[in-house]
Amino acid sequence: MSGEERREEAGGEEELERGGVSAELVRGNILKIRWVTGKTSAAKLFGKYGREGRPDFFRLLFGAIGGSLRSKFPEDKANEIFRRIRNSQEFKDSLDNVFDSMKSWFFDEVVPRYKLERGDVFAISTTLELNIDTGELKWDRESTRVIYWVRSDRIAEKCRELGVTGTGGEETNKLKREELTKRINELANENSRLMAENEELRKKLEEIKRIVGLT
Repeated sequence: MSGEERREEAGGEEELERGGVSAELVRGNILKIRWVTGKTSAAKLFGKYGREGRPDFFRLLFGAIGGSLRSKFPEDKANEIFRRIRNSQEFKDSLDNVFDSMKSWFFDEVVPRYKLERGDVFAISTTLELNIDTGELKWDRESTRVIYWVRSDRIAEKCRELGVTGTGGEETNKLKREELTKRINELANENSRLMAENEELRKKLEEIKRIVGLT
């Protein structure tokens, strides 16, 4: 899927629950940030149930930007760049646009597509580009993925969505079982890829913490 993909499971890896960030400097002044939000809910990430009644989106993203800058520049310079960017009008305007765009994408596309309900938990993995000269922030929608956890009381419903039923004849059920097996294998492969990716993010985050003296 180009815009988002899902992984269905009852639990989640520790890396996805914590979140992570990695960055690279491209074209001299563009900081490309790969950001995993960590396990959250729509009410916390986009709504008033985040920390101190404000969407967690901003706190988490500021942390990702700050950590990314410190991974590419000496601490003093990184802090100076961060303060300058944070106070620039272009950053403030583009930050609001990124938030509004991601929020609309989530509620208008992700929620109806995967039938997410109030209280469901998920993590978002995405890529952002920050112009460290102007402060402009851009969201790469095509790279964005959603990983959500299916509650135990909805597993049967999800199985039905995958075409697993108890009727339809032996041959039909055989085809459905084969389809389910194929889907399970796809999910297992995706799970392995995500675990490897987030282990890499975790190591980079630990290295950032070590560099800035947080560990």
